[in-house]
Amino acid sequence: MCQPISMVKRRRGNKLERWEISIVKAMIATGDYNDQDIQSYFTRPMRTINHARIADIREERRHRNVPRASSDDLSHFLTSWPNLDPETGLSAQGDELLIKAREAMIAAVHTFNGAGLTFRSELFIVTTIIAWTYLLHALFKREGVEYRYIKDGQVQTTPDGAEKYLELGACLRHEKSPVSPGIKRNLEFLLKIRHEIEHEIYNPHR
Repeated sequence: MCQPISMVKRRRGNKLERWEISIVKAMIATGDYNDQDIQSYFTRPMRTINHARIADIREERRHRNVPRASSDDLSHFLTSWPNLDPETGLSAQGDELLIKAREAMIAAVHTFNGAGLTFRSELFIVTTIIAWTYLLHALFKREGVEYRYIKDGQVQTTPDGAEKYLELGACLRHEKSPVSPGIKRNLEFLLKIRHEIEHEIYNPHR
């Protein structure tokens, strides 16, 4: 039976992600940027990067196994920088999961409050589940907690080849879940209703 790996090395919010380290290496390779120049590209309102981390990469004291980004990837990064979400100041790439969680929850509330919708309660519940799933994935990613399904050391995939991520119920049961018992009970209740919506309420064979 497929089980999620419970824990990998923790990654706090003020550390560079793997794709960012690749970009840093590409910037260093050009010879056009000093450490503080590079630091300025990766520090944002929600995160501070110490320039010593850039020096560690330059001197190969850390992250030796992370490949350098291609010149095309570097060019795309530089032309799209700072690429921040205008509402939150979050990185559109690095904080994508958190931005999606926020937008899904806003959509759920707007749907519930919208006039003229017959099934807005069902739509609210389904969209809320999506929002909380994105949120917990974002938190697990930030803390370095594996949130994909792993079997025999391999990431499990769907029939179409996409990686399989933990659904909300599995996230809530995870030993590293930060959700309080009260919120967990409420979300589990919503999950039961969501399952009814998907499997029972609109079942044409009932």
